[in-house]
Amino acid sequence: MTDLIFFGLAEDGVMSSRAMRPDPFLYPDVEAAGGDLVAALRETGKQMGVPMAGLGESYPPEGRSSHFAAVVEAECGDVRIELRQERREVTVMIRMPLLGIGGYGATGSLEVAVEVAHAWRSGMPLAEMAAEWEFLTVTPEALAHDQGKAVEFEWASIQRLPANLIDQDLVAAAFRSPELRSLFPIVTHGSLQFRRRTISGPGSDVPSIFPMTGGRWRVICLWDPKIPKRIAETTEEAVGIVVAGLPEGCGAAVEVIRAARRGA
Repeated sequence: MTDLIFFGLAEDGVMSSRAMRPDPFLYPDVEAAGGDLVAALRETGKQMGVPMAGLGESYPPEGRSSHFAAVVEAECGDVRIELRQERREVTVMIRMPLLGIGGYGATGSLEVAVEVAHAWRSGMPLAEMAAEWEFLTVTPEALAHDQGKAVEFEWASIQRLPANLIDQDLVAAAFRSPELRSLFPIVTHGSLQFRRRTISGPGSDVPSIFPMTGGRWRVICLWDPKIPKRIAETTEEAVGIVVAGLPEGCGAAVEVIRAARRGA
């Protein structure tokens, strides 16, 4: 967690707004905006001719000043901008829904932070952002989602999981099915589940496969407990039951991050 600055308490024991300002010697541009990072970023964007839509205060854990953190919100995630205490350093974190931090890095410039935030909100591909700003590190998972390869990435990740987490014979059988290979796979509690969107909440209208003793498998429709469970003797049989139970019109999983960032 980025270190934040505190200079003291007011007489009533409450941190004063002045005390919570960044060091004016390290951040004169923030001091010129009344010690408020959001105001400083807004002014920086104005001078650069860069719109700062979605810019607002970020609310860190209790006891930490929002003067040191700002956020630029976007449909597909947000960019959090923070200031460090011991040196002039503006940290930039790209946070994606359900994935967490997808990109991070640090610069000494508010202008650069504004450029990065605007690029993300405008839909600039993450690979191009990492090439444009070398300090920005992008995670492989975030890059896959941004490029519309999340399904492929997740299948490859699951195929590397140890046997105590998932039966790889089951994974192989499911992967051989074109219908299931095009869905987003999830492994939880030894089960193999499928989603029609790469970013989605709990639950799915696609049947899931759970292990049983004796090498058998239970196929469950988690979205409707009234639908009877099916028992399969082999992985191939379990996969066949899932395919037969796919909802009408089920096709390849929607690559949510790419669609949101490219306006698709």
